Amino acid sequence: MAITAMFPGKIFSGPALKPGTFDLEMSAKNISTNNATTHSPSGPPAIVLWHGLGDNYNSGGMKHAAELISQLLPDTFVHSVYVDEDPSTDERRSLFGNANSELELVCSQLSNMTELKDGFGAIGFSQGGLFLRALVQRCPEIAVSTLVTFGSPHMGVSELPICQPPDDWACKQRNSLLKRQVWQDSVQRTVVPAQYFRDTAQYDKYLKHSSFLADLNNERVATTDPEAKRRFENLQKLVLVQFDLDTTLVPKESAFFQERHALTGAIVPMSETRAFKENLFGLRTLHEADKIEYHTIEANHMQFSDDFLTEIVTKYFTVSRA
Repeated sequence: MAITAMFPGKIFSGPALKPGTFDLEMSAKNISTNNATTHSPSGPPAIVLWHGLGDNYNSGGMKHAAELISQLLPDTFVHSVYVDEDPSTDERRSLFGNANSELELVCSQLSNMTELKDGFGAIGFSQGGLFLRALVQRCPEIAVSTLVTFGSPHMGVSELPICQPPDDWACKQRNSLLKRQVWQDSVQRTVVPAQYFRDTAQYDKYLKHSSFLADLNNERVATTDPEAKRRFENLQKLVLVQFDLDTTLVPKESAFFQERHALTGAIVPMSETRAFKENLFGLRTLHEADKIEYHTIEANHMQFSDDFLTEIVTKYFTVSRA
């Protein structure tokens, strides 16, 4: 079966939302004017956004997020990352492509933007949060102060998104086939989610075949990158958002740098992972410096209100001034 047949639709989209909630897959809504305050907010010189799997930089949801941030921080430049200026191609390349090559492209893109020369904050949605972390670690020409990630697979995914409905036979067969092929070089080079697939029960295969995440997380002893670790440790703040009802990111705790135990399947706390205990890429350094903050939302993947996004932007990207 062709790989292209395995990913119908937008993988990282949840079920329909109730009124008043915000989904990056939905059309833009009118921005509420209830956020006005008696103070003039001062934010970073710029904020960079990166969309998730099956989305594009110019979608209604991404434009809505950018507009909301611009309303809150009118003096802040907001840029949405793209790997292709054509939205449909950008969307396809969120699924099919080489993550390492796309990161090099985006590093060059951001490095050449004069609006970002004084540094910027960053907000990543789903896999976009993982890729923004990769930029922090790998792109020395940029300076990121605060990184916020929403439901991002920092410790990879061990399952494909649950089929909806769960008894969809064709969907289950497609997922099963792709999972069997995930370590093939051709898949690792061309299917983006496969490049952050990480099953602790197949950890040796992951270390041998992973084309992206194993290197990003400095899990291969022979190829560790101390400079990437140092750049990650230079973050002023890392903000992690987990969706407690997430059926797309499996395990959902990957958003908090947690993983499944290889034998029991139980969730291993961040502090008990090898990445933390050996401080492979600087996670323990940030934790000990009290630079990591955690938020949970009682919702499925990428479902949150405008009020929540406003709260995040206000708390981590603004300084009120009279």
